[in-house]
Amino acid sequence: MQNSDSTIYFNFSYFALKLLGKGLYSNHWTAIAELVANGLDAQGDNIKIYINMKDKENAVIEILDNGHGMGYEDLAEKYVLIGRDKRDDDQIDEEIKKQLMGRKGIGKLAALYLSNKYYIISKTVNESSAWCLDASNVKDSDVPRLDRIEIDQLKIETAEEWESFQTGTMIRLTNVDLTYFGEKTLAGLKARLADFYLTDTMQGEIEAAILTDKSSKKKFEKVEKSIAFKNIYAIYNNTDIDFSNRLAESVVVRSSIESVMATPRYVEKLDLADFQVRGSKKFLKPDGSYTSQELEYEMSGWIGIHTSIQNEDAKLNDIEYLKNKAYRPNQLRLYVRNKLSVENFLEYIKNTQAFSNYIEGEISFNLLDHNELGDIATSNRQGFVEKDERVQLLISILKPIINSLIRKRVQLGQKIKAEETAIYEEEKRIEAELRRIEEEKRIEAERLREEEEQKRIIVEQQVEGLDNQLKITSNTLNNEKKRNHFLVSSLSEDQFMFAEKLHMVRINISTIESIVKNLVMKLQRGRFVENDAWVSLKTLSYLIKRIHATLEYGGFAQFNTKEEFTEGNLFEFIVEYCEIVLTKYTNIKVLASIDKNISYNTRFSSQDVAVILENVISNSIKYQADILNIRMYKEGESYVIDLFDNGIGLDAKIVDVDELFDFGKSYSVGGTGVGLYHVKEITKKKLNGNVEIKKGLEKGFGLQIRM
Repeated sequence: MQNSDSTIYFNFSYFALKLLGKGLYSNHWTAIAELVANGLDAQGDNIKIYINMKDKENAVIEILDNGHGMGYEDLAEKYVLIGRDKRDDDQIDEEIKKQLMGRKGIGKLAALYLSNKYYIISKTVNESSAWCLDASNVKDSDVPRLDRIEIDQLKIETAEEWESFQTGTMIRLTNVDLTYFGEKTLAGLKARLADFYLTDTMQGEIEAAILTDKSSKKKFEKVEKSIAFKNIYAIYNNTDIDFSNRLAESVVVRSSIESVMATPRYVEKLDLADFQVRGSKKFLKPDGSYTSQELEYEMSGWIGIHTSIQNEDAKLNDIEYLKNKAYRPNQLRLYVRNKLSVENFLEYIKNTQAFSNYIEGEISFNLLDHNELGDIATSNRQGFVEKDERVQLLISILKPIINSLIRKRVQLGQKIKAEETAIYEEEKRIEAELRRIEEEKRIEAERLREEEEQKRIIVEQQVEGLDNQLKITSNTLNNEKKRNHFLVSSLSEDQFMFAEKLHMVRINISTIESIVKNLVMKLQRGRFVENDAWVSLKTLSYLIKRIHATLEYGGFAQFNTKEEFTEGNLFEFIVEYCEIVLTKYTNIKVLASIDKNISYNTRFSSQDVAVILENVISNSIKYQADILNIRMYKEGESYVIDLFDNGIGLDAKIVDVDELFDFGKSYSVGGTGVGLYHVKEITKKKLNGNVEIKKGLEKGFGLQIRM
């Protein structure tokens, strides 16, 4: 446009242009999204975003599309005209105008937000050209201009992709500062870019390739949204899109109680009939008058409420849940003409209820950018004037939907809390009942102890009376005296000694009863897990073997069998046990010996030592041994017990013999795999030692216990 004597036109300086570019956008992604929108408005169906940030301070960005491109006249008369409204262009079809994302002709300034120097390469069916806008070495008062350059001068990094487009436009930006872009920012980049558009209804496809270091290869991948639909508990959806394959049937809510957490919480869908989202009315125009006719409006889209927004909890439902510095999922994104207009419309609604930050959704309300109505976009083009009647109308439509979703989530939380409280109360009741039972057992045990004490006193008195009677009898009654002594011994054994020797058996049986009762109660409450079974089997197996051991040596014991532990020479006890008790095994000879002058005086459980010996001899017999040698000696600071037999030994196929100490691990037919497990547990926990299977024996099986 040329000035005349009667007309003088305004002009832009570089300073004004750079101010606009910096003021219109708040971050790199918004600026990149604006340049992508230009490609979509150019009817491109393939837009590629290339970012080379190997040198973060001087990154390269190339954005190319396969739209209709721009010739010289398009660049000179349309592109460089800041504020040109494409919707007023008579050369554009009316149907296409309805789809245009841009309106005010300022999207091109996004390039200046990213870099002071950028290139435009464009090709139409008739021509192709390359231009440069360089604002890096100019005066602020200079008038901006595009300088034509030769395409061959440019080192286009997406040359192969660009050559595949018959027509289109490329924006190449150099020296872009991406210094503050870390790994977390990049992790959410593609999801963030996808959120700038309604990809489900958009005609074009957007791809991105990001090179972060020298090893990175150029690979374009489709830009897709990262929405954790399977973490959504309740949803409103009035679009034509079927979300049934995206949503979960039920969700998991974390709880400290396993049964509560395992209970399925079925996803709820709001009834569309409960909400008014469409209508028609007259609206205020920029000139202060109202539209001559009522304009139809409709809010469309989906809004959901997440089960949780904590990363670990949300990933129980959807492993794709993404939340970091660059990407926040809990937003209500507002789109106009398929392009993001407000990143989080929840800020306009100002809902302060609990769980309001659990809301996520994507909605459209094209009335906000109606050609007949005024432009209500804010100065930075990333929001709307809050007091405008159209914004207030949208707020009134959304509030009932959001409130209903929040109520659903609150009710779910209340239900879970009630279930947890009920279980906690039941557990307290059961614990109190168990304490009562234990107290009754203690009282009963005390009563039995007192009864046994009384019986012992009576027996002692009877013995004393008989002894006195025998002292005054004559020698002619010697036979009778012997008979009386025998009867007294029988009386003591039956009424006193036998009761004592069964005392430890009763204790073990009482413990078994308690374990069984506990398992039954867990089964009834649905809290029984596989680990309970393994723990209980180990304990029950151990107690049963102790009972067997008590029954084996009880009749021979010369010590107090009522006590768990006894004091004395452990080695001597083993010798006596082998010589007296183990003689019941007629098909194997047990040879027990102690090195000269060696004794191991300690406090030990006779039951536990008997369990070890019975398990070892049982295995020796099973593996066809007829001799079991037990040698006890001292080696340095350690007391050692070697147990070696002459049986067939272990199968050569067994690689890791230490596995034989695992509970339930057996390599023999019919074996239970519990014997050696108990030998190891008793040695480690009761004898403060360790046990190992001796390897490399020519014949037989060897076990060494070192304390």
